Amino acid sequence: MTDPTAPAPRRRRVAEVRSRRPSPLTLLAVVIPLLTVAALALVRPADVPASTFGPTSATLDRSTAVCPAQLPGADDVRLGSTSLASGELALRIGREDDTEDLTDGVASRTERGTVVVSGSGELAPGLVATRSGSGSAFGCDQPAPERWFTGVGASAQHASTLTLVNPDKGPAVADVTVWDGTGVVDVPALRGIRVPGARSVSFDLAEVAPNRDALALRVQVSRGRLGSSVVDVVDPLGRDRPVREWLPAQDAPATTSYIAGVGTGAADRTLTLANPGDDEVRVELRLVSDESEFAPAGFEEVTLAPASVAEVDLGGVLRGRTAVGVQALRLDATGPVTAGLRTRTPRDLALSVAGPVVESSTGAALPAGSKRLVVVGATAPGVVVLRAWDADGAAVVRERRVEVDPATAARIRLPDDAVLAQVELERTTAVVSLETDDGGLSFLPLGQLVDTSEVPDVRPAQR
Repeated sequence: MTDPTAPAPRRRRVAEVRSRRPSPLTLLAVVIPLLTVAALALVRPADVPASTFGPTSATLDRSTAVCPAQLPGADDVRLGSTSLASGELALRIGREDDTEDLTDGVASRTERGTVVVSGSGELAPGLVATRSGSGSAFGCDQPAPERWFTGVGASAQHASTLTLVNPDKGPAVADVTVWDGTGVVDVPALRGIRVPGARSVSFDLAEVAPNRDALALRVQVSRGRLGSSVVDVVDPLGRDRPVREWLPAQDAPATTSYIAGVGTGAADRTLTLANPGDDEVRVELRLVSDESEFAPAGFEEVTLAPASVAEVDLGGVLRGRTAVGVQALRLDATGPVTAGLRTRTPRDLALSVAGPVVESSTGAALPAGSKRLVVVGATAPGVVVLRAWDADGAAVVRERRVEVDPATAARIRLPDDAVLAQVELERTTAVVSLETDDGGLSFLPLGQLVDTSEVPDVRPAQR
């Protein structure tokens, strides 16, 4: 039964919640920052003009080659242009100016003194020059800011002479760093060398830096241009007469390098290695034949202390059945090194060095006598295309194609009457060396032919 006095239950009123619209002030607070960000995104900062510009490539219009003064009997200077152009070359013989007509890409003359050869216009690309005679030969190099010479001597039995030639009218300055078996040698006479314009200076290392160790040199040109060359003389004890030869230069130290050209027959062979770095370096040696590359049995890797030079006797390695067919040495080092091979017989001295890599083409003015090309270090299967001309400009090798493969060496014979050769590489790069024999063996490393020059971008200063 319900209590009549109990109060009746109350009904709850559900409040209707009305939706509120944002106020105008709130809308402005949101929209204004968004519009500001969008406007800033559309604004681009003004372009800042570049202050430096890289050089541009242009056709080579001037080239120079420097031939050192003769060795006894080596007064045959051969000139050439692989473009086969005809024209007038500018020469400087000693301190006198002269000219030489190039006909169908070839010319020659007999000179005893220093010869500076300059070609302009169409004679500049492919300009090559060689000095040779009496069993010696030298590929006249273009002036370079840095050159390395490995295996020079400064003693009574093995002495070397460094010559610097200035091809220009203004003075040039160079510093020569010398290393021996223990480190860098302090030679005040070879620091800050000033070579007046159109002059040359020579240094007998046995006088300015006497040393019984094998030495390595680095020539650095800090002002002007210089051509560098070294004459090596070995004067053994006993009745053997002194023998001499030009020592080719190396462009730069490398971790993997090839010395193309080891000669044949019985001879004393000495490998000189230089480590200019601050860390110890280990060097492995492999022999390269026309069939393969292989490590000689019983030969251990060579350890070079930091900033040092070492000699390794290879007389036992490059002799007998092991040496049959060997055309080159391969050096693999844990750091950049330079290297040179000295081959000596009682009547001859031959010097070969680690050669530069040819990317596409190279060439040479060819000395008299028998001659061969040694191609080694191919990076891929490819083809060597050889062309050669005689003293009349007539083709004696119109086109000879020789296949080359990695880990092998190719030896290509040239006609005896050829005075100019051009070599092109297809689908590969390689190290190419010219081996000549005209009463004495010589090795000339061949570099990449340059047909373009880098023109600097010079503009008024920005203020």
